[in-house]
This record gives sequence, structure tokens and C-alpha cells, in this order.
Amino acid sequence: MIQSIYEFDKEVSTGFSDDKIKRFKTYLDEVWQSRKQYGLEEDERDSFYGSDKKKQRFLTFDGDKIKANNYVGFIQFEGLTVNIYPKICQDMPQEQVISKVLYWLSYGKKINLPFAELPLDRQPFDTWLEAFIFLFAHHTEELLTNQPYQSYQEITEETSYLRGSLAIPQYVQNNLLTGRHQFFYCTYEPFLYDNQFNRIVKFVSRMLLTFTNNEKSKEKLNSLLFLLDDVADEYCQENHCDLVKLNPLYQDLAIVLEMSRMFLSSSSISQSDANKNNFCLLLPMEVVFEEFIFGIIETYFIDRKPNAQGTGFLTQERVFQIKNDIILQNPTLVIDTKYKIRDKKDSKKGISQTDMYQMLAYSIRREIDQVLLIYPKKNGKENSEMDIFTIADRFASDKVITIRAADIDICCEEGEIIRQIDEVLNSNNS
Repeated sequence: MIQSIYEFDKEVSTGFSDDKIKRFKTYLDEVWQSRKQYGLEEDERDSFYGSDKKKQRFLTFDGDKIKANNYVGFIQFEGLTVNIYPKICQDMPQEQVISKVLYWLSYGKKINLPFAELPLDRQPFDTWLEAFIFLFAHHTEELLTNQPYQSYQEITEETSYLRGSLAIPQYVQNNLLTGRHQFFYCTYEPFLYDNQFNRIVKFVSRMLLTFTNNEKSKEKLNSLLFLLDDVADEYCQENHCDLVKLNPLYQDLAIVLEMSRMFLSSSSISQSDANKNNFCLLLPMEVVFEEFIFGIIETYFIDRKPNAQGTGFLTQERVFQIKNDIILQNPTLVIDTKYKIRDKKDSKKGISQTDMYQMLAYSIRREIDQVLLIYPKKNGKENSEMDIFTIADRFASDKVITIRAADIDICCEEGEIIRQIDEVLNSNNS
């Protein structure tokens, strides 16, 4: 069964029994605990989802019904496939949404995948999974064909002569105490093709073959397995990626390692029942939106000297953390993104009181009196005017802090997105 839903949209039925729902929740909890944090603030997540940090926050359950939260992507669990799309794309044909999200991701830095290298809009992908598998297969097969990876791999084994360094504990236990003192246990590092990195790639390639129905992906994955035929088969998990230390000459393969980590952290495969292969890949839309907006600004508005600010603290005691933002010069402006569709019917124009307090704190901490909030606009929604709020800072001789709020439609063509951003960035000049 396939269910296609949007973030925070209506509930849909899974048709699962109570026992199956419990297994589903357990699986999502495991994925949640092994996921990367993507830079989201802990206190923000806790205030929205509750205080239990081990419980998944991808879906909300009501009996056998599910509702998507703020993550997009797909979940495949025991015969059920759930495709989750961004709420801002509800007026777009679904076959176009995946390519659009991958385009947004091409400007991001936190999710390290080679989105910019492939003409994904020309590929006939109707599911998230097929798109991500093709990305991995195409990129990895091309790299390993042109640049086979060999590395020094630490090995400890029994030898008839000293090689490298003597592994004393193993030598004493396995040789001296057993009367085989003429043999040695040695630790050394030969230059091998059969190394941890290649074993991970081989395992992930074989795993993805069980999921894909795309002939091009199958062809490239089989090509990878042929290239890695001399590499030992090893069951790999996400923590195996931490054992790989890539030589600086092979930094192009870092993306492959991160993609492998992503697949391994999101999968759960039953070796006894091939029909119960579970897999999910979900991306937080707050991060996707933030990274895309900042990426466009850093690429096309370099004359404004954009400078991304890291996390800091509001107080001198280094408590009350403030999250990332971006500061522009010429003139000076602090920007923050909020992944919320604004309802502008009231006097607050859809801006939450919490967001307004946060922007005031940013202004004071950064010593900048011009602040810009950027929100997403739902695809197809008519253009709306920018909203402006002013605050007189009594502690700074009535210095006026100006907070502007603008909506950007990121579902349109790139040229139009750049035009919209240019317009809102220059609004503080008028």
C-alpha cells in the first residue's frame, strides 16, 4: 500500500493491527535515535513534541492513523510506503516535487549529497527512494571506476616472522602459553583494496539492490559490485563509517561515505524475511528551507558580504543559546528563516510572539537594528506585501529596531526566486 501525504495535513490510515503499529513506532524510534541532529535546537524540538528525546517525531499516531510532522521524504515499512511532501508544494504536481526538493538541497551544506552533479529533473523518478538510490549509484560508480580506493588497513594476525609491531597480549595468550613461541602475533598496516571503506560501499550497494526497481540504478549498483568483487563481504552498520579515515588524496569519496552513513542509519533489514525490509529517509524542512535561502544569498549576493553566524549565547553566563543566522553588510542586516506559512489575518501578520522576541534578542546581541524574517510562501499563492514592525529601544536612547517579515515562493524558477530575495534584501534601503 502507498500513501502520499503532506506535512501537517490530514490523517491517513495505515491499515495496521495494534501489534504492527507498535513495531512501526519502535522502528521509527530507532531511526530517530540514530539520525543526525541537523542543527535543530533541542529546546525547540522538546517544546513542540514533548520531553522524551528518544521518541520519534516524524509522524503523529492516532490508533492506526498517521499524520506527518515537519519531515519530508519516505518511509517503507512491512508493505506500507509513505511519501511525505512539503506543505508549500500542495498545488504542484507530485511528480515535480521530488526534483524541486533535490534542487533546494543542492544549495545546502549540512546534508552532504551530490545533488548539483546530476540533471535530476530529467530522471523519471516518482519516489524519493529511487532518486536517492540513483544519486548514490551514479556518483559512487563514477568515482570508483576512475579512482579505485586503496588504503592502509590495520591488521593483527599470526605470522612466521616479525612484521610491524608485536601484539604482546595476543602473542602471550595464543603463542607463549601454548608452546608456539616461534610464531608471532603482529600488528601492521598493508596497503589494501579490501578495506573498510570498500566493504561499506559493497554492503550498501547490495542492500540498495533489494529496494530499487530502476533499471539504471540496478545497472550501476551491479557495476559497483563487480568493481568490488575482491572486497570481503561484511555486514555493516552506521558506526562502521566512523572507522574510515580517508586519505586527503581521496576527499571526493567523503560524500560517498556520508551517503552510506545516511542509508545505514535509516535502514532495518530482516535477514530472515526479504518482504520485511524496512527503510526510511526523512529530511527536516526547517533545515532544507534555511539552507536553501542562505545558499542562494551566499551564491548570488556576494556583494552584500554575507556572513553566516554560528550558534552563540544570549547572556554573558553562556546560557540561553541563540541559533544560526546570517548577517549582511552594505548595509548591515541580520536575517533569520522561519519555516511556517503565515496567516496574515490579524495585526501580528502571522508572526508568533516567540519569533518577535527572538528577533529582538538577535538585534540586541548582534548590535544590528535591521532584522529580516523570511517565511516560505505556498506555491501559487498571490504576492503579498512585506510587513514592518518597529521597536524603540529605551536602553539605547530610543534607537529604533526595524523588523521586516517577507514571504518567498521557493517553488518557482530560480530566476524568480533570486528576484524575490533581491527585492526583500533591498527593502531596508528605502
